[in-house]
Amino acid sequence: MTKTSGAIIEELVEKLNYYTKLYDEGHPIISDAEWDNLYFNLCHLEAETGIVLPNSPTQKISYEVVSELNKVKHSHPMLSLAKTRNLEELNSFAFGEDRICMLKMDGLTVSLHYVNGVLVSAETRGDGVVGQDITHNARVINNIPKYIPYPKATFNVNGPIVNTLTIDGEIICDEDTFTKEFSDEYANPRNFAAGSIQLLDSKECAARGLSFIAWDVIEGLEQLENLNERLITAASFGFTCVPYDLFSAGQKITEEDLTVFRKCAANLNYPIDGLVLKVNNCAKYVKAGSTEHHPNAAMAFKFEPDVYETWLENIEWTLGRTGVLTPIAVFHEVEMDGCGCTRASLHNISVMRETLHRAYQGQSLCVFKANDIIPQVLSAGYPESSADIEGIRLDNIPDVCPICGGPTYIEKKNDSEVLKCGNPDCCGQLLTKLDHYCSKKGLDIRGLSRATLEKLIDWGWVNEIADLYKLESHKEEWILKPGFGKVSVNNALTAIQMSRIPKLEKFICALGIPLVGTSLSKELAKHFKSYEELRDAAKSHYDFTHLDKVAYEKASALWNFDWANADLIAANILSYKQDETPTAQDMVGEKICITGTLRHFKNRDELTKVIEAHGGKVVSSVSSQTTWLINNNISSTSAKNKAAERLGIPIITEEEFINHYALSVSLS
Repeated sequence: MTKTSGAIIEELVEKLNYYTKLYDEGHPIISDAEWDNLYFNLCHLEAETGIVLPNSPTQKISYEVVSELNKVKHSHPMLSLAKTRNLEELNSFAFGEDRICMLKMDGLTVSLHYVNGVLVSAETRGDGVVGQDITHNARVINNIPKYIPYPKATFNVNGPIVNTLTIDGEIICDEDTFTKEFSDEYANPRNFAAGSIQLLDSKECAARGLSFIAWDVIEGLEQLENLNERLITAASFGFTCVPYDLFSAGQKITEEDLTVFRKCAANLNYPIDGLVLKVNNCAKYVKAGSTEHHPNAAMAFKFEPDVYETWLENIEWTLGRTGVLTPIAVFHEVEMDGCGCTRASLHNISVMRETLHRAYQGQSLCVFKANDIIPQVLSAGYPESSADIEGIRLDNIPDVCPICGGPTYIEKKNDSEVLKCGNPDCCGQLLTKLDHYCSKKGLDIRGLSRATLEKLIDWGWVNEIADLYKLESHKEEWILKPGFGKVSVNNALTAIQMSRIPKLEKFICALGIPLVGTSLSKELAKHFKSYEELRDAAKSHYDFTHLDKVAYEKASALWNFDWANADLIAANILSYKQDETPTAQDMVGEKICITGTLRHFKNRDELTKVIEAHGGKVVSSVSSQTTWLINNNISSTSAKNKAAERLGIPIITEEEFINHYALSVSLS
């Protein structure tokens, strides 16, 4: 009797889980190749039938640690691009052909290779001929499909016909993720993405928040004539594809078009450095050939940043709560986008030396706003003679902390050198820790600004975070201090009292555990029901790497945290607010994207809370998996609207969304 597909799937899942258990115990009974064959068979069957068992190994992330990154020769040349900064030159390129114009992602180019619908390899661009095998990391990046609905092998008289798909794209880290979690250690999102995708430990890579943006289909989908059609199909397979627009033969790209592309990137938080223009017809693109350096049917247009000339006045060092001292370039004020700007982070010692060379007072600087947001030093002038820098060198590394006077030391971290204060009782670290504890990311204790906290430290009332809860005893004296009064002091003390009943995730984040930000705090609060449970787990060396987004480095930070000091803070917490359970389940499994101006909700955060309370998930970009795009301007030509239209995703107004789910929101 022939087995049903469901029975075969059940048998494969049982076998694979059994073999995996034996492998983990150090007693493998089949080879890796045999395991892979079984796994790929399961992938095909699941894709064909839609039957996916909850204990299937395809639903579990398997992390892998490799000893080194092997070199691999590409199946196709991964060339660079001819570049221009001149719009006229861009418009003269392939002017007689239909072209596709897309964002030029600022990340690391990667090629993915699928065989019969299964991801089998991933490799970096390298020198264009040979790259590095990063398959172990590609498999743990959330938006890279592990298998796709692509034809499986067919057979003819000559044997099996293998169906392959090769898709090129960019590994990136979005601007928000980079700024919030990694900008203290890396100069820019590109360097961070490049370093992260080449990690040997895939669990560490999985925790880095990387994404893959597809921008070309190299092999496969040959039945489709144009690149935009292939990208639409790739998006239907689950890939996140690069935003693009089509320009017909003889149609020029205007300055207004450039502005639209920039806004699109800003809305998506994509790091970009320009545009790429290609002949859209794939056969013509291939027929045009290439040089040894670049294809003849594509050109990159590099955005020219608005650069401002100024001069260096000083280098200051700011102190983080973990004791890292960050160099800040202080320069003569320049106006950027209508705002006066005098400072830009130099990130760490390595970046400072690379950017400024031999820093001196009066050194010429070119500064700009990276992605129109973050002030950066683009370049610095060299001294014309040694006399220019005599007595006014600014790049000397301080051997004492500028805040507390304690000794400093240099630590090697992620291939960069960082400066740290070695004084565990540094008052500067205390101020930064207090500021973080009271911030919105922490317990949101209003009335305790950084300036107020600094005064509380100066008056000797606060020597550690726990002392905030003893300030009631200083109330009468505090009211009499200049700049304060009864109302402001009472408001601050009331806010402190309210912080005694926080959400557990907020309290964990407020503690300032190194590498533990808001997202990981939420994950820990889901797994551990109280501060004490988390503390005891850390002190007993619990293996946190079993949790989502926790690699060894973050687990180590939890193990080595000063839990004794945290106990002093936790002693002031009366209880924890419980997360509200969803009021309904009518949005479970739905992925909703929000764009444009809202009319009935105060902001996107408020609308996001409503969606999550109903079991839905808010996503930052439109993909084939998106359920709705909420936009009050349905006729907008924004990138998200265009993506939704290409993929057939419904675009609805706020009112339609509210009415569809019968939400109790006033439409007046």
